[in-house]
Amino acid sequence: MHIKHLFGIPKINILKIEFNAPNMQLFASLIGKRAKCPICQKYSSSVHGRYQRTITDLPAFEFNVVIILSVRKFKCRNAYCEQKVFTERHSQITSYARRTKRVNEILSNVAIEMTSGSGHKLSERMNLKVSRSTLIRLAHNQTLPKAKGLKVVGVDDWAFRKGISYGTILVDMETSKPIDLLPTRESEDLKRWLEKHPNIEIITRDRASSYSSAIDEVCPQTIQVADRFHLLMNLSDALDTYFKSVSPTINTLIKNKVAELMELNNDSKSVPTPVTKSQSKKSILLERHDSRQIVFEKVKALQKQGYARKKIAKDLGISRNTVRSYFLQEQLTPKVHPLRTNIELFTDYIIPQIKTEGHIIQQIIADIRKMGYSGGNTQAYQYITQLRETTKDSAVNYSEHRSVKIPYIKRLSTRKLAKYIGRNMNRIDDPDERSYLKVLLENIPALKKVRKLVRKFKTMLRKGNEEIEDWIQVIKDSKVNLPGLITFARGLERDIEAVKNGIKLKWSNGPVKGTLIELKALNDRCMVERALRCSDERFCYLNMDD
Repeated sequence: MHIKHLFGIPKINILKIEFNAPNMQLFASLIGKRAKCPICQKYSSSVHGRYQRTITDLPAFEFNVVIILSVRKFKCRNAYCEQKVFTERHSQITSYARRTKRVNEILSNVAIEMTSGSGHKLSERMNLKVSRSTLIRLAHNQTLPKAKGLKVVGVDDWAFRKGISYGTILVDMETSKPIDLLPTRESEDLKRWLEKHPNIEIITRDRASSYSSAIDEVCPQTIQVADRFHLLMNLSDALDTYFKSVSPTINTLIKNKVAELMELNNDSKSVPTPVTKSQSKKSILLERHDSRQIVFEKVKALQKQGYARKKIAKDLGISRNTVRSYFLQEQLTPKVHPLRTNIELFTDYIIPQIKTEGHIIQQIIADIRKMGYSGGNTQAYQYITQLRETTKDSAVNYSEHRSVKIPYIKRLSTRKLAKYIGRNMNRIDDPDERSYLKVLLENIPALKKVRKLVRKFKTMLRKGNEEIEDWIQVIKDSKVNLPGLITFARGLERDIEAVKNGIKLKWSNGPVKGTLIELKALNDRCMVERALRCSDERFCYLNMDD
């Protein structure tokens, strides 16, 4: 195999290869004795002169490949041609270019998919290092593909600079690819764009009146689809307005139901009381005492029957010294624990103290230590805890008194109430919020109706039922005042065909939102890179939506 087979560019003759790490230089020339004039397309073999071009090619074996191409100039022999001297050309190397076409294609893809800063770093690792400006220039030179055969289009607004200037994005819903960006979100720009694309069959949009009016005026036969996500957002805004209107009623109710809510919250958070260390140690000591007592009673019974100490020791598996000791005792002598202290002497002082409200155990231990207690703090704490568990009328100590909650229930915001009103109770994670909503539903009858309406609306969107007109009529005929919801229902009625299509058809603005998020991510990364490169402090506060 020759090097030209690996090189892969035809009609180039490689004359010499030089290695100068990390670079590989290929000295080459174009094959052929003549060249075609770019103006008159006549061939000429009259060489006028030669010069060298330095062209970057794809890296090989981790070497930067540079082609030193010897190029000839020819005289045009056509007397009627304006071009007197021309340079021979190659299909893979553009005029005045410093890179081959295959290198430009790779860098153009990098420029499209990544920001200039990230692309610059990647090109350096690919051994095709170019500047940020070059990548931006390559991205701008890309020709946008023409949208052909558009049938389903998504329309939505997006922020050039949030709160200040907005534009409109159009996405081919069948391919999820962006088609065009309009400078504003006004109806006039959309009208001009729709006039150029008269064959569109379906348009998905949000609830903005500017878009709906533009579509109705230019292409009234087009099917309009109201986005389901925006329908839910509009419902959430309507519910927020409703809960603001009934906020005084809710506040009065919660103020009167504080005790009930506190009890519900405590019940929902109650857990089985774990066994304390003092209880576990006490039970272990009792078990040891019981097992020793059984052996003692057995030895005393055998002693009365006249058995020898040696036989008793052998049959019971204990030492003869233990049997001898048990023979001499009438009652089993209590076993003294190696960590036993004299704290029992201060029981009469401790009991009145633990019956005092807000007592401090550490202070009690300090007092008995002055009175002659010789043990450690842990042993004293365990003993006092046992006394509190066994003594009647023992009061709460200081730490327990501090942990008692103030009888106050935090009000849920109107946004949270709008979020929870249509949700299954079991799906509300916070038990306090679950109890709060339960009390509201039990004491405010209108909320049950609102909850039923919200759940039915979400079911319609999920299952594609076309009962939206009946749902609107129920709100309009309601005897209960439903501010916010009645406005929402009237808005649906004005846009009823698009709402019906949004419920029953599969199309939504999801791909449009995904495209906007991708564009926003690319824009944000570019802004961050710009901010990090700024040395002047005033440029460090770049608007991420700019």
